[in-house]
Amino acid sequence: MQSMPVFLLLFLILVSAYSVVTVRHENRLAFVRLQGLEEKRSHLQSEWGRLMLERATWSTQHNLAEDAEKRLGMSPPPYNRVFTVDRG
Repeated sequence: MQSMPVFLLLFLILVSAYSVVTVRHENRLAFVRLQGLEEKRSHLQSEWGRLMLERATWSTQHNLAEDAEKRLGMSPPPYNRVFTVDRG
């Protein structure tokens, strides 16, 4: 009769130990997934920055051409008037 509480306690200890191992394993898997997602976020933020820089560059070039045409009355030369100079 006294062995019944001992077996019950032993069973509860084993269940508790199994739960600890299972939870730690799940935490490790979640942490690995979190690291992967953070790496992906970092890559996407870097790409976003490059795209914003490219967008700013294109808009600046467009604004320069637009200002040259409107404010200064400039326009690109006709193709037959464009030539290159060879330095050699």
